[in-house]
Amino acid sequence: MKKLTFTRSAAAAIACFIGLFPGIAQTQVVPTINVQETCRAAAGVMANLLSGSSVANDVQICVDSENKSRDQIIKDWGSYTEADRSGCIQPAGYLPSYVEWLTCFEMNKSVREARQQGRSTGALTNPDGSITLPLLRSLGIMASSYGSSGRGW
Repeated sequence: MKKLTFTRSAAAAIACFIGLFPGIAQTQVVPTINVQETCRAAAGVMANLLSGSSVANDVQICVDSENKSRDQIIKDWGSYTEADRSGCIQPAGYLPSYVEWLTCFEMNKSVREARQQGRSTGALTNPDGSITLPLLRSLGIMASSYGSSGRGW
């Protein structure tokens, strides 16, 4: 009986600790990826496509974006559905990206909200049932990070 009491006490203490520091528990469930590798590869591709590209600057911009996206994923982890987690988080994919995962979560959430509010997603729905959202440029997203580069993303 003492062992059972200790186990309950220990579980309560752990639950209280996690309650005080929720980021600790959430950090452990978000896979860790090598953002330096992903960003170096992406910057290398951009340098080949666009002459005059500064690979070092592109890598740093990418790393900053990846880290901000990871922080946001950790912060919002509890609000993501299990289906979204398994569908969006792809750590074994080619050049995994927190930005890509966060975008997936946000797109899924937007589509669910539109459907719940009775808004039509017909104009965005492809023949195969997938959804295509407007270009980021048309939404004014990423203007602060990439707009000054002249690339027009």
